[in-house]
Amino acid sequence: MESENIKLKKLRNEQKLKSNKNKLLNSFIDSSKNMEDKIAVIKMKNSVDKSSFISSLRQMMKNK
Repeated sequence: MESENIKLKKLRNEQKLKSNKNKLLNSFIDSSKNMEDKIAVIKMKNSVDKSSFISSLRQMMKNK
């Protein structure tokens, strides 16, 4: 039971860090005026997480 709680706590922390990282990258995409910077951030997100790449493209196109 205790090991399950430790695993659950670790998973929560990982998800929280991932969420914070995505928020930071998305804010950079929104605040950047240079399209090349936006594309560079999206490429970086693609290398980390494929689903994040798709959502970033959608967000960028919606704001365009």
